[in-house]
Amino acid sequence: MEFKNEWVTTKIDSDTVKWASEFGSMLAKNKADNSGREMRDSKLTTSQLRKFFGEVKRQQALGFNSTDFILLKPKLAYAVGRTKKPDSRMHDFYKVMSKAIDQVKDEKQFKNFIKLFEAIVAYHKAAEESKLEIN
Repeated sequence: MEFKNEWVTTKIDSDTVKWASEFGSMLAKNKADNSGREMRDSKLTTSQLRKFFGEVKRQQALGFNSTDFILLKPKLAYAVGRTKKPDSRMHDFYKVMSKAIDQVKDEKQFKNFIKLFEAIVAYHKAAEESKLEIN
């Protein structure tokens, strides 16, 4: 299932939660190469995810500021640049979150973004700890 802009611009629904569970779980797992073998160290680590999440929560505590919020994109780009694997899950995370950031224009959309991101973090943690298998 593909990310839908309306999850940020309009409303969170059951499809949003289903997508977040699949996306969060996918981020917690290593990618496979062309032969199907697992590529080591390609998954998004909890540390990488929490660093970005911490910044979003800091902005939430201060209140929505469109300038500060849009500056999350270069912070994400920096994180991608720091990854040592050219095909890591950080790239997948960047593509989706960058698209989601572009949708946020006001406080309501900011709140939807945070809810969506919280769901991704929750499912990532559950999948990373092998406590939840998403099919």
